[in-house]
Amino acid sequence: MVKPVGFDQKIMLHHLDFTANEARKLSRKEMYEALDYFLRSDIQGAKSRKNAITMLMKIWYLVDENVIRLRDSVLELFPHLTKEERLLLHWGMTILAYPFFKDVVYEMGKLFRLQDEIPSAVIGRKMKELYGDRRRVEVATTAVLTSIKTWEAVGWLKSRAYTPLPKVAITSKELHPFITEVILRAMNVTAIPVDFLYHHPLFFPFSFTISTESLRSAHQFSVHRQGIDQLIVELCES
Repeated sequence: MVKPVGFDQKIMLHHLDFTANEARKLSRKEMYEALDYFLRSDIQGAKSRKNAITMLMKIWYLVDENVIRLRDSVLELFPHLTKEERLLLHWGMTILAYPFFKDVVYEMGKLFRLQDEIPSAVIGRKMKELYGDRRRVEVATTAVLTSIKTWEAVGWLKSRAYTPLPKVAITSKELHPFITEVILRAMNVTAIPVDFLYHHPLFFPFSFTISTESLRSAHQFSVHRQGIDQLIVELCES
């Protein structure tokens, strides 16, 4: 069975910011109209603009049913967040919306643990292994890589390799439940050791320390001890 790709073109941060801000106020029809108007200055072609709108809507508006609560909770925070914190939310929501995006950044996160440079060809080959040797996979891989480069989540070398940038520090405890739930849902697990969250490959551009207090106070989690000194956080579906 051919795995769907879906990530068709580069997405820009200010487009994501606009979508998240307007998603709290507008109906579905109004969102499409607002995005079409907003994107015209950056995307001239009607087809490309339509593709971008589809992607932005999938990331922040037409989310899966099991993500609605999470989306709504962070949209309440969104107007009060820093640029860096908003980037974290866009990153996590894109991971949940697009498994292809998730797989690209997960592979990069794993490789950056071992080396300081990742040739673009290495990522391209890995994605073809996962999704098939198709032109669509090449296009999507380029779209993800150029997007995260534009977001300044990775650096770019003349040798056509990506390199890590200084990690974006996330100190707000309010975002800890979001990070945790994204990792659990994206990895398709219900529980994980809290220590595993800190340097998880999915969030390689960011640095944070998860507060167990913030997880215990979030109703969707259960935190319990396993063995002598390992804390486990579990996602409890309602």
